[in-house]
Amino acid sequence: MKAKHSVTALTVFEAAQPYLFWLLVMLPEMNLDEDGKFLDAIPWVSVCWVITTVIVGGIYVWLSRDCAFRTIARNAMIIKLVHIPYYLLVFALAAVSIVLSLKIPFITLTVWGFCFIADATLIVTSGLYELAAVIAGVRCKRMTGGQGVAFAIAGFLFCVDVVIAVVTYVKSREVVTVGLRPGSWPSEPVGRWC
Repeated sequence: MKAKHSVTALTVFEAAQPYLFWLLVMLPEMNLDEDGKFLDAIPWVSVCWVITTVIVGGIYVWLSRDCAFRTIARNAMIIKLVHIPYYLLVFALAAVSIVLSLKIPFITLTVWGFCFIADATLIVTSGLYELAAVIAGVRCKRMTGGQGVAFAIAGFLFCVDVVIAVVTYVKSREVVTVGLRPGSWPSEPVGRWC
């Protein structure tokens, strides 16, 4: 039961983490001293945040090994869907940087570099949650090994990851019939959830 609560807490953390990161970086910036001390800390805060979220994703994969496929697949899908507004925000920021580059040289490359690192980090960490769902699906025999490898790789690809998360969740909801031979189908569906 404790693992189930931990998995839920880690899911909530991963869903909220990009927004928390932006708040962590942006809000203190509004209250800077004249020295700008926090601005010097942004790279270190970013590195620590990336390392923390990757470790948390690894812990999630480890803790989710005893959870139901449907639960893990649902968690991965929710995370991927909740991150869509964040990706739109980053895209808007990158687009605005093009306009600002007309007044401030080199801002586009700086903002694009930051946006790329933020997006890449998020896709890797959320991909770990999809990986946990794929492992659970293969373990439950809802996916073949080949499907598992394809879905695991696709869970780390931009835009494709959302579609894969939804498909994995749909696969987790399928009822698997157990112990029936062809021609001996019951009048009502018999199955089990993995």
